Amino acid sequence: MMRQPIGQSGKRNANSRLGAALVEFAITVPIVFLLFSAAFDFCRLSMITHTAEQAAYEGARRGSIPKATAALAQQSAEEELERIGLRQAVVTVIPAEIQSTTKEITVQVRIPMNSNGWITATVLKDSYITRSCTLSCEYISSY
Repeated sequence: MMRQPIGQSGKRNANSRLGAALVEFAITVPIVFLLFSAAFDFCRLSMITHTAEQAAYEGARRGSIPKATAALAQQSAEEELERIGLRQAVVTVIPAEIQSTTKEITVQVRIPMNSNGWITATVLKDSYITRSCTLSCEYISSY
């Protein structure tokens, strides 16, 4: 049976446990910090993906109404992206000119992760989040 060192007062020395607690803390804190930062970054990744979907939908919705233009559809999508501060996103509207005979409109949003992620920018290097939405154009029928 091993004996614990006893101090002058007859009690076990509390400082003998302090070194072990410091080592445990030094091992645990980086792991916990990594898990928390990864959770925050994956939440941001989810937010970016949702915003890309919403921007594509809003752009297509704006472009599908009567007398809409591709510039208005693009502007509507870019406004959605600006709300959370996404940088270097590319919005493409197909067709480039919306006419009264246009059947449907597609808005594609492409967001680079290099300039919009935190930790995922290094993990998902040179990757993009791409979302698109296609809607039928609305027409006002004349009687």
